[in-house]
Amino acid sequence: MNFKPIVFFLMLGCFVLRSGYAQSPVLDQYVETAIQENLSIKGEQLRRNKQTINIDQANKNWMPSVDVNANYIFSQGGRTIVFPIGDLFNPIYGTLNELTQASQFPTNLENEKIALTPNNFLDVQLSITQPLINSSIRYNQKIQNALLRINDVDLELQQKTVAFQTKTAYYNYLKTIEGFRILDETQALLLDLKKINQKLVKYDKATKEVVADIDYQLANLESEYSKLQSQQYTARSYFNLLLNREIDAEIEIDPEIINNIDFAVQSLESLRTSARQQRSEFKKIDAAAAVNDLNKERIDKEKLPTLGVSGNVGIQTENFDFDAGGPIYTLAFGSSVNLFDGGRRKKRMEAIEVDQLMLRNNRAQIQQQIDLQVTQAFWDLKAIEQRLVAEQAAAGSAQQVYDIIKSKYENDKAILLQVTDAQNKLVTSKLRQTLTKYDYLVQLAELDFATQ
Repeated sequence: MNFKPIVFFLMLGCFVLRSGYAQSPVLDQYVETAIQENLSIKGEQLRRNKQTINIDQANKNWMPSVDVNANYIFSQGGRTIVFPIGDLFNPIYGTLNELTQASQFPTNLENEKIALTPNNFLDVQLSITQPLINSSIRYNQKIQNALLRINDVDLELQQKTVAFQTKTAYYNYLKTIEGFRILDETQALLLDLKKINQKLVKYDKATKEVVADIDYQLANLESEYSKLQSQQYTARSYFNLLLNREIDAEIEIDPEIINNIDFAVQSLESLRTSARQQRSEFKKIDAAAAVNDLNKERIDKEKLPTLGVSGNVGIQTENFDFDAGGPIYTLAFGSSVNLFDGGRRKKRMEAIEVDQLMLRNNRAQIQQQIDLQVTQAFWDLKAIEQRLVAEQAAAGSAQQVYDIIKSKYENDKAILLQVTDAQNKLVTSKLRQTLTKYDYLVQLAELDFATQ
């Protein structure tokens, strides 16, 4: 018996990295678990959390800033300023002494040299600064919130992708289960055929090579079991990896999933319309365009004045004479207006306009790609649907042929080659039909993913 068709169809379907939708509580629960536990989704969630922190930081920029500044100065030498006490008062005091005929006023005062840098000087200030009008702070808040929208879209896209991959991995694992079922059925048929051949040999109606041929086919079947076990281990490991579980964790099987296929599909035009409305790529482009618009407004508002207020309370004293350096209070309003920037604002806004044109061009390209993706997925699904109908009919015919040939062989009216050929066609048609059902589910999910 030739098992090449069996192996071909198993290899054809076991590692398709797509996923689809089926009415299955078991699969739905696995998808929910993957969305909660998948590491790539957690990474996107962490990036979103970081952006919420950026938003909080932007909001805090309106809060007052309170600082304490303290300076202690010890100095020697440096520049001085001469205060002419002697030059000013000695002549005056001399005149007063002459007029009063007395020596009541000193006439030997010396000019004072006062150091410009204070010595043993303490300066402590408590400063409070509060922005009142600042367009940069206001637009930074808006931009950070708009960037959060991009993070939300990235998270949404990653969740859809992981759900897509999880469903496909589940279907691929179920394909290996079906493969084992088909191989078990084939083994049972071969063993049954071997018993019949042994009886024919016993009664000299066949030679021993017919039994040896069955033994060869049974041995070859064990080799196919080994290959399928390797495929199943890989499929299970990948599925558990998506769920962030131990790679050897058991997977619950939904035996009814293959029977819950929904063949009702919307029209191609409605699917394209749905994709244009729901695809995350469009949402991300819209969010990026909104950020660019806010940046343009922010740059334009930079020419407006800013206004802030600051207050200080402190003490300044020399030689730690606090009585002489009583508290000092200040209140100041500060404003800044840019009158000329050399055309830099204009160029920055022109660059943003180019970015907007690039986004519009990207949107048009993505729309073309998505239309093509939906169209291809739609017609691939229709092709599989037609193939499934044909293979169901072929499997029924193969079963009838095998039953007839087997009955003839048991009554010595057919040769072993006929039985082997009929059996091979039966097994191949069953496997083809089963894998086609899973291919339909996978392609249905491909179409569903293309429209979201």
